[in-house]
Amino acid sequence: MFGYITINKMELKFKEYYSYKGYYCGLCKCLKTKYGNNSRLTLNYDMTFLILLLSSLYEPDNKIYNERCIVHPKKKQLIIHNDVTDYAASLNVILSYYNLLDNWEDDKDYKSLAAAKVLESGFKKSSTALNDITKIIKLRLKNISKLEKENTEDIDAVSNEFGHLMEEVFLYKKDNWEQNLKKIGFYLGKYIYFIDAYDDMKKDEENSSYNPFNKLNIKNREEYAKNLIMINLSMLSDEIEKLPLVQDKGIIDNIIYSGMLNKLQKKENTDERPV
Repeated sequence: MFGYITINKMELKFKEYYSYKGYYCGLCKCLKTKYGNNSRLTLNYDMTFLILLLSSLYEPDNKIYNERCIVHPKKKQLIIHNDVTDYAASLNVILSYYNLLDNWEDDKDYKSLAAAKVLESGFKKSSTALNDITKIIKLRLKNISKLEKENTEDIDAVSNEFGHLMEEVFLYKKDNWEQNLKKIGFYLGKYIYFIDAYDDMKKDEENSSYNPFNKLNIKNREEYAKNLIMINLSMLSDEIEKLPLVQDKGIIDNIIYSGMLNKLQKKENTDERPV
């Protein structure tokens, strides 16, 4: 379920893109430092969004520097690191580990199983650091698996579980912004679950795999799916607008109003191509 929370690079200002890459590279560097080089294979843009949002809200002190890496050996890259980066790196490992196990259990993907084994030591360390959140993530994923195995037709029941999972991920602090952050996590989680299911509708139908949208007894399932995705994206944006975000707000807006919408439009364009 990774890869849906991305920027629209063409509509970002150069300075904004430079900052965005700085947070992304900061996460990559943090993963290597805390959990070893193998953990960098789990790097994704979804956790970069978490860093952006929480950093914009709480404005922690940033450590900013330039450094070369194995991917960019010739030119130094901007690195932005703060306390939120450490938090996101731990979550990145935890979520990636469970995602790999899910791939193994669903598809018997041996590559995912092997990757999970490689990530196991990093998972143990990160789950110890975030023990309470890890327990909730495990419980919510277990609930999702149970509902999917039961072939539930209740789309809200199964998507709400992933929404509640993401609530905990976004609840960085229990303060005045607690309810807002929980709602942002909830709507984002439902969006991710819905668009992932929407992407897989045809594949799941061909493979006789569970997909909540394929269970619907309606004429135009894809249109219904798109409407649900847009509704959750709208509610997500409403909650984000309630936060006093200034720092990197342009990047956050780009992701919410353009990058995530692009994911839906690209799927539509792919489906409309002639055979």
